[in-house]
Amino acid sequence: MTYSVVIVEDENEVASLLAEYLQRGDDFRVTAVVGDLAGGRALLERYQPDLLLLDVYLPDGSGLDLLAELRAAGHGCEVMMITAASEVASLERALQLGAFDFLVKPVLLQRLDRALNTFLQRQHRLRQAPSVTQSVADALFSREGDSGEAAAPRQARLPKGIDALTLSRLREALAESPRDFLSAQEVGQRAGVSRSTARRYLEYLLQRHELEADHAYGSIGRPERRYRPVPG
Repeated sequence: MTYSVVIVEDENEVASLLAEYLQRGDDFRVTAVVGDLAGGRALLERYQPDLLLLDVYLPDGSGLDLLAELRAAGHGCEVMMITAASEVASLERALQLGAFDFLVKPVLLQRLDRALNTFLQRQHRLRQAPSVTQSVADALFSREGDSGEAAAPRQARLPKGIDALTLSRLREALAESPRDFLSAQEVGQRAGVSRSTARRYLEYLLQRHELEADHAYGSIGRPERRYRPVPG
């Protein structure tokens, strides 16, 4: 599934960086970019995006006011706030209004990627869950793993950048076609994560000898590593 995105950001370089990064793969489509509050209101009414990247300080007002208007109108799009200032009050208000993440400029691409993966995972779980259980609720609210002290040792054994919940999703995605070699893009689409995240987890599983790899040539003629579970 491809999610529509609107960017409301008055710094052209930042807006271009965000738009280019979002459109590297098939997960996101940037439908519009605008640099002020008035334009943002018009775009949101017209496009009804799945995801809004919203700057706090805009030439004609605060992005937080636009977020408040969206919530008051019942607009359910996910919102990621972006700001050059690290004011605690802005962060608190963004959280109260339901923003799912808050990025501070200069935006680090690694941090942006993590935020986008969080969005994809939440959307994937909402679509897949037949009903709300405690584990589903914990996952949606970023409580990875089981609750209680027993979860800590298991999480601590994983290397930096690898979390138990995402790892479980990747294993499930691979298990759907245990005999087929799949690319990172294919596994990422099944698990609801980006291609770069899927590749990182696949390489981790490869190092653990849970997977075997093969190489094939992609559409642009470059070799592409593909993975499948080691036959039991």
